Amino acid sequence: MKNTQALFNQAGDYLQQTLGESLLLGGAWAGTVNLPRYIAQTYDIAQAKLAGSNVLLIANKEGAQALPALLKQRALIQKEAGVPVIWVGATLQAYVRKEMVAQRAPFIIPFKQTYLPPLGIQFRERVLATRADTKDKLQVATQVFLINALLKNLPDTLNPKELAMHLGYSLMTMTRIKSELVEHGWLDIDAYKKEGLWRLTIDGVELWEVVNPYMQNPIRKRLWIRNPNRYIEVLPLAGFSALAKQTMLGEPANVVRAIGELDWRKLEKQLDADQLVPEAIDDAIELEVWRYAPNRIKTPNTKEGAANNGLVDPYSLFLCLENMDDDRVQVALKEFMKGQINGRSIGA
Repeated sequence: MKNTQALFNQAGDYLQQTLGESLLLGGAWAGTVNLPRYIAQTYDIAQAKLAGSNVLLIANKEGAQALPALLKQRALIQKEAGVPVIWVGATLQAYVRKEMVAQRAPFIIPFKQTYLPPLGIQFRERVLATRADTKDKLQVATQVFLINALLKNLPDTLNPKELAMHLGYSLMTMTRIKSELVEHGWLDIDAYKKEGLWRLTIDGVELWEVVNPYMQNPIRKRLWIRNPNRYIEVLPLAGFSALAKQTMLGEPANVVRAIGELDWRKLEKQLDADQLVPEAIDDAIELEVWRYAPNRIKTPNTKEGAANNGLVDPYSLFLCLENMDDDRVQVALKEFMKGQINGRSIGA
């Protein structure tokens, strides 16, 4: 199960970085005891949650499985479990992939391919694109990296190992960040080729103007929580609350705070059912659940080990509010972004 667990962890990293979806792994599936022995001996089966849905992950314990048997056995497991069953493997031959897609059988090949039709996620295969083809939004980790660069949290010449420690990412994730930066032409890979260092080709205002169209709104969903605990009350201010603290905009009726999706999943288990409310009510905190943890990005003047001044970073805040259809907000946001880089207006 050790190698399988590593494979499932890689699948989680892959989905988070390419689709922005968190794969929350659980333990071994208890229902395995109800399966025919030959199936239990063929697969490792684990519980997980993906995009808010319960799923099972299965992986072959040893070697490859004949395609007809794999399809039939996956269907049997799914019938017993009553939830989508996703096969995870290190490789997948083209003809097998084609047939699995035809049969709408979900699969994940970490860092290569994924097909998850029961969850509304269609087949993807990651290939290096030309600069003209790079129109999609950035991966979450790449966005976090670039915002840190914009805030001057990173040195001019970048050591991948030091970056990984600074950002809290694995070296594998840093490799994917590098690939995406190279695709867009934002990374000078020849400047320090021998030393293995990175250097961005642009910085400051020019960097923001180039990367902004590719950045995604950090917010995945909004929630309202009444009787918040101390942990929630010290999360960084976000949305209208953060903007009001830094402009002449009036304070919102409900305080707005932000939390990363993985941290939210942990917090959700600690809340009572009646604490979550479907809309704003008096004294409830509005909670933005972000695609990335706000504390992955240090805000200006934040010292090592200190809180982010109680506010989310300015670039993520701008991305959260830039499409808000409210003239007062847009005026305040424009004023707020003035001088963020070299005294020039951003997003105007």
